[in-house]
Amino acid sequence: MAISVHDPEVRSPQFSSSRMHVQIGDDFIQAGWTAGQNQCYNSLCPAGIILVRSDIPLGGLRGPPGVRGSTQIVYDTYGLLKDKANGNWWLEFGGIQIGFWPANIFQQSLANSVEWGGEVYSASLPGPRMGNGYFPLLDPVDDAHVCNITLVDENFKVDKMVKNIETFSDNNHSYKVYEDLDSGLPVGHIIYFGGPGKM
Repeated sequence: MAISVHDPEVRSPQFSSSRMHVQIGDDFIQAGWTAGQNQCYNSLCPAGIILVRSDIPLGGLRGPPGVRGSTQIVYDTYGLLKDKANGNWWLEFGGIQIGFWPANIFQQSLANSVEWGGEVYSASLPGPRMGNGYFPLLDPVDDAHVCNITLVDENFKVDKMVKNIETFSDNNHSYKVYEDLDSGLPVGHIIYFGGPGKM
């Protein structure tokens, strides 16, 4: 997947993220970007990722994020891929394998589900912004979005359209999500998401 990069305003102890979440039985792995100091991801735990590249640090700062209405969209690309030979789950960033979660830390070998989009957390109201902080207008130039969504099934067959998904938001007053299977753009299946929070 490719995720547009933004810098939503958050206050401690909030976070706002854009990520891919792969559910593997009772376990899960996630990849994406997070704004805020109360990040919920921990790559240093005993059952965490084993890094194979030191030149691409996890949690490192990137260049400036995209700006709404600008024709220059900033993307991060991520992959969470199961190794056919040994069952390890690899994290790719920008097409480069940077680390893996060993197969033996998971109770099952196949993923149950995959989620793409935004996630926010706040211990109390008001909630933080999601994506670029605006409701989607269904335009990649203006909206936070995930594109080039791809799945690989248990037979290692690649699906670049991923048609069997559903959109979900547990707070439709503060955040919106839409999908477009046929945008006419060279980005495949695209998901628009975001919102101002504050409700």
